[in-house]
Amino acid sequence: MVQKQEYEDMDQISILSFKIGREEFVIDLFDVKEIIQAGLIRKLPKSLDYIDGIYNYRGEIIHIINLKKKLNLNQYILYSRNSSIEEESSTSKNFIIILKVDNNLVGFYVDQIISIDHIDPTEIVGLSPIFQTNVAMEYIKGIINFERRPRVMLDLSKIFSEVEKFKIEQDLSSLT
Repeated sequence: MVQKQEYEDMDQISILSFKIGREEFVIDLFDVKEIIQAGLIRKLPKSLDYIDGIYNYRGEIIHIINLKKKLNLNQYILYSRNSSIEEESSTSKNFIIILKVDNNLVGFYVDQIISIDHIDPTEIVGLSPIFQTNVAMEYIKGIINFERRPRVMLDLSKIFSEVEKFKIEQDLSSLT
């Protein structure tokens, strides 16, 4: 959950809004190293199911994470504008957001970059006990209280368990 002291001394927070499937999420722009167009990804055999492969990012090999799979967004709909369900292509991976997670660069597939916004820290609210989402609570920093509708603020630095971090390290060390 969002740490109040994390944003206490700030007048504004810059956030990046993006879309995965039909769902819109935000992350702290300060965590983002770069946003790139999706390129050629090399699949690794026996890697975790939500790891689409590896990518050569400026001479460094990084893992590319499919957030739709990691967050189980294929199975559930968090929000729908109307009652009709629109079919969306599960292969429309257009952008990769590069972040530093535990001193390693990691890429996260997203379908669309929506905007960069500046918000007041008071617009980040905690989750109420009745908030319903299939996104694991440990991945959520808070809820951004936008005018149109609230958006989930993800904490992608907490996206991996210790076991997953170990497996990823093994994958990278086997490449050298």
